[in-house]
Formats: sequence, structure tokens, C-alpha cells
Amino acid sequence: MRFGYFERLSAKDKRIYLKSDAMRVVKVPDAVALAPLVAELQTQLEAGRRLRTTRAANALVFALCKQLGAPPVRVRIREVRPSWDGGELHGLYTFAEAGDVPEIEVWMRTVAKGQIVRFRTFLRTLLHEVCHHLDATLYEMSESFHTHGFFARESSLTKQLVAGPPDEKSDRSFGSERSAGKPSQLELFAPAGTRSTRPDRR
Repeated sequence: MRFGYFERLSAKDKRIYLKSDAMRVVKVPDAVALAPLVAELQTQLEAGRRLRTTRAANALVFALCKQLGAPPVRVRIREVRPSWDGGELHGLYTFAEAGDVPEIEVWMRTVAKGQIVRFRTFLRTLLHEVCHHLDATLYEMSESFHTHGFFARESSLTKQLVAGPPDEKSDRSFGSERSAGKPSQLELFAPAGTRSTRPDRR
């Protein structure tokens, strides 16, 4: 825990932060049943079919949320990652406003060469955004902090849904952001133990 950052939080946010940090596992009731959906997502992503990847991602996330008892969330798959001087955006979670459905966005191509993102990196980004969704809905947290517990929950979901060696360390170098505004916002991943900031709308 980064105590300097933690001490600057309000009493309410400290309680949320500690709750998030203490939760290390998201138990999927029937991960085996999701295996065909994971395989379909990998097939469509690696073929570079954005619309079919979008459908596959929605099917997987819908089934996962149903098993976990979380409300639905819309998934949109985009092409080349947005970039700026500080890095590039892998994913985005937009909190629902009144009457809306929350939304996850994940980008499927790298900035440098427009290549398809490695599947495990893509899936981890998608599940990272799902963790923000679970924080906001299932766990009823008004803030979704990037605590060590948050990243442990992300890892637990990934390990249950796909087997294999860990992906490259760049999985968390840049990434996703929770947003209370519209999905046009860009931001770097906050490091473990911090909360994401809310950038100006662009």
C-alpha cells in the first residue's frame, strides 16, 4: 500500500480502498462452461475480425457476469489503441449514467504497427475492465481503486478462464481507466495501490 497516497484519501475512500485491497479472488462458479466462449474470442481476435470479436467479447462477458450475479455491461471493441506522449490506452470502463448501461471498450491493435494484440494481453485487459464493473455493481464500491487486491482479482479471473504461461510484463504498463464521464477520455493506468484520476473531457 502506498501510505502517502492512502493517507490523503477521505475516510469513506479509505474504507473502500481497504475493502478492495482485502478482496483477492473472484470465484467463477463454472469456468469450464466459459471455455468455448474464450476460444471463440481468441479465434475472432487473431483473425482480426473486429465485429465478430465484439460479439464474442459480449457473449463471454455476459455469461461471466450472469454466473457472478452482476448486471450486464456493454462491450465495444475498437481498432488501433489511442495514443499520446505518455503512452497508449488499452481499455476503458465508463460508469453508467441514469438509465444507461455501463460500457467497456478494449482496443485490439497496437499503435506501433497496427498489429493484433496478443490474446492473453487482450483478455487480461477485458477482464480488468470487468473488475471495474464488478467493483461498481456487485461489490457496490463508489470508487474502483487500483489496489493490489484489484490486480489480484484480475489475475484470478484470468487464471480461471485461460491456462498457460504469464504474458509479457507490459500487460499493466498502460491500460484502462474507469470514467464517470463519456468514453472519449484517455488516461494511463494508475500503478498498483493508487486510484485512477479523472481527466478532462476532450
